[in-house]
Amino acid sequence: MRGDASEPAEGWVAPRGRLARGHLPRHVAGLFRFQPGQPAVAAGVRTGLALGVPLLASALLQMPQASWAGMAGLFVALVDKGGPYRTRARAMGAMTVLGALVGFIIALPSPFWVDVALTFFWVTACGFARSYGDTPGILGMLLANLFVVSLALPAHSPKAVLMQAAFFVAGGLWSMFLALVLWPLRPYRPARLAIATCYEELASVSDAVAGWPLEGPSRVGTWEAVQRAARMRQSLETARATLGATRQGRQEESGRGEHLLVLLEDADAMSLLLTAMAEALDEAPREGACREARTEAQRTLRSLAVDLRGVVGALARGTVPVPTSWDAEAVTRGVQAEGGLTEPARSQYAHVAGLLGRLREHSAVAVDVASRLESGEPLPERDTKPFSMDPGQERGWWAVLRDHLTPESVVFRHALRLGLTATVATALAEGLGFNHWYWVTITVIVVLQPYAGLTMEKGLQRVAGTLVGSVLAMGLVHVLPARWMMLAAIVLLICVSVSVRPLNFTVFQVLLAPALVLLAELQTGDWQLAGVRILNTLLGGALALVGMRLLWPSPEHARFPEEVASVLRADRDYLREVARTPVPSEPDLREARRKVGVALLSAEASFQRLLSEWKGPAKELEPGMALITFARRFTAAVTALAASRAWHTTSDLGPVVRYASDALDELSAALVARRVPGGLQREAPCVEGADALARTQVSRLVRQLGVLHHAVERMPPALRASEADVRPVPA
Repeated sequence: MRGDASEPAEGWVAPRGRLARGHLPRHVAGLFRFQPGQPAVAAGVRTGLALGVPLLASALLQMPQASWAGMAGLFVALVDKGGPYRTRARAMGAMTVLGALVGFIIALPSPFWVDVALTFFWVTACGFARSYGDTPGILGMLLANLFVVSLALPAHSPKAVLMQAAFFVAGGLWSMFLALVLWPLRPYRPARLAIATCYEELASVSDAVAGWPLEGPSRVGTWEAVQRAARMRQSLETARATLGATRQGRQEESGRGEHLLVLLEDADAMSLLLTAMAEALDEAPREGACREARTEAQRTLRSLAVDLRGVVGALARGTVPVPTSWDAEAVTRGVQAEGGLTEPARSQYAHVAGLLGRLREHSAVAVDVASRLESGEPLPERDTKPFSMDPGQERGWWAVLRDHLTPESVVFRHALRLGLTATVATALAEGLGFNHWYWVTITVIVVLQPYAGLTMEKGLQRVAGTLVGSVLAMGLVHVLPARWMMLAAIVLLICVSVSVRPLNFTVFQVLLAPALVLLAELQTGDWQLAGVRILNTLLGGALALVGMRLLWPSPEHARFPEEVASVLRADRDYLREVARTPVPSEPDLREARRKVGVALLSAEASFQRLLSEWKGPAKELEPGMALITFARRFTAAVTALAASRAWHTTSDLGPVVRYASDALDELSAALVARRVPGGLQREAPCVEGADALARTQVSRLVRQLGVLHHAVERMPPALRASEADVRPVPA
């Protein structure tokens, strides 16, 4: 039972390092943590030009109202998060049109009570934009900010209102022109890069398995292995969405899009085979001739990684991949020639050879298709079925919104909490006559997140960034006496801040704060605004934290068990699909496997949020870690069973499926009902008449169930769902 134990497997390292005794030090440490990757230089330059050119025109023409074009350029650039050009154009166009309408409707002065009422309705509505994904969520946040600014800086005549809307549209169109026209228009570039990420993750998994030591404990259940599997699924989901959005409206074309479709289908198929390969090698014996076969299998996986990275080069850089030569059958030659080996060993290494053979077929297709990308050569005649896009993309906007119109929805609670807290901020700041009162409300909108841990993190980042940035602004006021110098400094700060935003949000805030302060000072001529911004930011951050604490607090420790229960139910459905007779089609298996992968990603994200909120002893998190790790290992064991059913005959798996389904149902019900699960049956049913490989795989499934059961038994009360959050368990 290598690696199958009641504790997390060797090599487990909690994400973000060891847990501190308090959660505040972890948030402070997070202020200085840079994410891996490269600065978004192109996005920074585009954003700087989108803001700087309208500001320069406003200064040269001596038209202060034209600065609204600069604000539009900035907001429209910020909503551009990359991806397919069609999706980007829709998001940027929506920001341009809706931003102009917001300014047009709200621009005239209104009584205090009207401002307060409008703030509640508009900001709450913008909070519901998160129902439709990340980009609509950003769009909603920016529209809420624009609404507050328009409310605080009203125009004083209908003509001024029309001019403000016209300037906003002009600035938005200028930003779209920069992002979508002046930069190279390559519609499939985002999809190519997304699929290249899939192949890079596949190569990473292949290299990792190829580097396993021949001796020592299992490497299947380590945290690194769990993270690699999560990244592989996430990359496939991202590529699926990106390619689907890119091909939308291009159903009749059969060139570049068809090539990418085949590459994505191959990547999904190889993800299954690599998962099965890791399980097969982990379970296979290593002694004698088996040692030689294992060494040959790992050498073959290194060659596979080289082929996969050749596909990455073709997708990302336009190079032509050169296939390597490797022989999948070499794995079993030594085993077949060696006498005295048990039937299970022969069967398992025959299974390994079969998996390698299928990987060879798929990698050969991928290399061939990738070599045709630049030349545009048509695909050869193959049995390649179209990749199934997410059926959820076809759902109407009202159906998506209706799913979240319930108090149990995180989006519903967040939208209402955001609207109420922003309303209190507006009433307090405007009612007391604060200078630039809208900074208080904007801070609330930016800081307040759906989850408590993220709200604390965002609050610290914004406050720290504003404090340092405002002090920097005070210095720049005295160092840069000329107006054109300030304009240049603003544009430069915007460029650099947007460039480093993907790496560190605190640095982004530090550089953005002086740019916004200088921009406001240029508009008003008030050179004491840095101190005002600091005070307003502190007040807004405090209100956001109070709102998160008092209005429908939803701690992650109450949500995490429900997420894990969803994973266990998805595993149950996946196993039932795999065991169906006759053997189910590949699209059906792929969809069931995808549902498990998405549920696992959601549970892991919940655990990450739990780390930022956790105040108890670190050892109490261990059962939660074990649940995530071994739920993924159970999924991998089912995937290995699915990969073998195509060419290994097995008897009826019905008794085993019923045993596992009952166990998974009991575990998921116990998690959400705040109770200890009932005991497992003493012995799992045998698979009568099955070959050695099937018996080994079923035995592995049963062992994983035992570890999951023990982990749920050890769940402390603090990690169980609260009784108020208990919901019916779907059948």
